[in-house]
Amino acid sequence: MNQKILEAKNISKSFGKIQALDDVNFHLYKGKIHGLLGENGAGKSSLMNILSGIYQPEKGSIIFDGKKQKKLNPESAARLGIGMVHQEFRLIENFSIRDNLTLSKANIYIDDFEDAFKKYSEIFSLTVNQNTLISELSVGEKQKIEIIKLIFNNNNIMLLDEPTAVLTPQETNQLKNSLETLSNEDEKTIVFITHKLKEIKEFTETIFVMKNGQMVAEDLETASVNDKDLITLMMGEIDTAVVEKNNEKGEIKLKVENISLEIDAGGFNNLNDINLSIKAGEILGVAGVSGNGQVELANIVSGIQSNFDGKVTIKGQDVTEKGVRARKKLNLSYIPENRLGVGLAPGVSILDNSVVREYFSASYGPHLSKNKMVNYLNLLVKEFSIKTDEPKAEISTLSGGNMQKLLMGRELISNPEVIVAAQPTRGLDVSAVETLHELIVDQRNKGSAIMLISEDLDELFKLSDRIIVLYEGKIIKEFEINEANTNNVGLAMAGVIE
Repeated sequence: MNQKILEAKNISKSFGKIQALDDVNFHLYKGKIHGLLGENGAGKSSLMNILSGIYQPEKGSIIFDGKKQKKLNPESAARLGIGMVHQEFRLIENFSIRDNLTLSKANIYIDDFEDAFKKYSEIFSLTVNQNTLISELSVGEKQKIEIIKLIFNNNNIMLLDEPTAVLTPQETNQLKNSLETLSNEDEKTIVFITHKLKEIKEFTETIFVMKNGQMVAEDLETASVNDKDLITLMMGEIDTAVVEKNNEKGEIKLKVENISLEIDAGGFNNLNDINLSIKAGEILGVAGVSGNGQVELANIVSGIQSNFDGKVTIKGQDVTEKGVRARKKLNLSYIPENRLGVGLAPGVSILDNSVVREYFSASYGPHLSKNKMVNYLNLLVKEFSIKTDEPKAEISTLSGGNMQKLLMGRELISNPEVIVAAQPTRGLDVSAVETLHELIVDQRNKGSAIMLISEDLDELFKLSDRIIVLYEGKIIKEFEINEANTNNVGLAMAGVIE
């Protein structure tokens, strides 16, 4: 029999004129793994922040174990056993694992730490010593410590926000087994939030779907619902395209030879003897767990990073000693993974952000023509289906998907011959992802040579002609796309060469 341990009834929450949650109902069953789906802005985070006491609802009630709660704040939510793992780690890097797990007053294993740590290390396949510093752990190991921290703090309701985003396929599968063990043996109640339909289907027992601040589906049995049903619930009918790989390839447009980079002596994220080339009409996928040199490689190719050994050639010209502007003149475009801060300027208007790439052309600067700027933005809005009402509004007023479409539109409208795209769809919903994939494929078909850096293997398999895997700054393996699968690419991402 399913026992409801937590209920949210008729929850509403607004931020100014934006209705984040509109009469939402949600419930959790003790000892079950629940999936929470919804596109960006659907209200998932707002709902989780209310359950964890960070936000206060304007209307509605929270019922825990049959008792109505007067008011939740982070401390009272923690006392009820509600804990959350956020996408950004909240660990103290220069403290040991043991220190991080025992800092909270709520810790329940302070007297028998060794036995508890051994038990959960086995459940999570964690092989490190309790005295190891957090800074010495891999990204996947840090994610495991974050979840174990909830257990040590006696959180029986565990809210996990995109917990697989930093994991290899093998680590993802192992996490699935770990969560099932926690659910079955410890009766932990788990909410699994992700934009990946495949993982929702594999991890969960029941699914809730949100759209535009409303709960549009409750308690769907995971085993009886298909991907198309879930996508339709989230955003209506969407056709996902199959990408043909038989387009014509041309001459080499981008060549990287013997690239090495050492940020500091013995530092992380170094690059070691990187060699690659990309032809016109070809997409080279770059796979790897975050922090293995992807950002550094993108910055070297785009001209942001100037201190390195080796050679970069664009369209047959050696640009090793040249900077960003020179490479842009050779028709290279860079779509950085940090869309707000590197790609787009926070605190600056949508209009000004739209013309950054063209600023030094005669029609825009140094004496800006407002009419031409507005016309240019209108062209981007039309060509790339960007939703924006007020050009002078700050860029942060756009949704994540529209920010990314503006960034990609600005970089792609000139039909660049070389494109470096880093995490172009990270954190976006299915509709926005499909739109951006179409843009990338369209550029490939026009003859662009594209370096696609992504931690989403499904994206790499869908779009790439070849895949290289970066591990600790080295190309550890290269695959033709018909040879690549989640197993062999995932092993390479973990540093295992078959």
